[in-house]
Amino acid sequence: MLRHAFFFVTALITAVPAAAETVHFVTEEFPPFSFSRGGIASGALPEIVNATCGLLQWHCEIEVLPWRRALQQAEDGEVDGIFTVIQSPARRKEFLITPMVVTSGYDFYTLRSNHFQFTQPDDLRGRQIGVYGPSGTSFVLQESLKNTPDVDIKLVTNNHRLLLMLNAGRFGEKGLVLLNRDVARHLIEHEYLYALRNAGHLTSISYGIGFSRKRVSPVKFQAFNRGLNTLRNNGQLATIVQRYGLQPAN
Repeated sequence: MLRHAFFFVTALITAVPAAAETVHFVTEEFPPFSFSRGGIASGALPEIVNATCGLLQWHCEIEVLPWRRALQQAEDGEVDGIFTVIQSPARRKEFLITPMVVTSGYDFYTLRSNHFQFTQPDDLRGRQIGVYGPSGTSFVLQESLKNTPDVDIKLVTNNHRLLLMLNAGRFGEKGLVLLNRDVARHLIEHEYLYALRNAGHLTSISYGIGFSRKRVSPVKFQAFNRGLNTLRNNGQLATIVQRYGLQPAN
């Protein structure tokens, strides 16, 4: 009788499904890559993360925060992952970074009354440039201008405010801002900022998903990468990215 009871209890224990892996991500307002809609993280990157977590049967939570707070939490190991992340020395030091999932570019924008067109860094001498930062965008701008003196860089806390300031003439008649071209397209269309125009391309950029080195093991990171690779191979990643008017990374 005791033997039968033992096997019955054992069967009950093995029949209980293992708890799903819980992974906490943070991101920012960076439409159309990521944004909050009704308190829910939306956009291309949240869809990709959720689809990957679904394949892995992980329970994933995504919180949209101001970038500085999101970055601090990820660097401190308070959360598992963060996006969007570029390949830079500072990011590689803190994060395990997935293969890039989406490609975009950093472009200059100005008022339509300003006839400036960027062709090379020396064109920026004596000018004031607004940029969202500290961020990947401001890092790339500063790296690009290492050998260009007399450029006044103004950091602004988010891209939305950056374009509104440009539209209001806060950077002067000859003022410029640098930001992601897909974010600029989204904000100009949604905020009707048609007094602004593209003033030239600085560089291409790709984004991936970062995992905290302080919190996530290489084994867990590689598991996520395998799921992400499955989405890439079956075409689901490209479908998600293109639905937002974006370009998948090679």
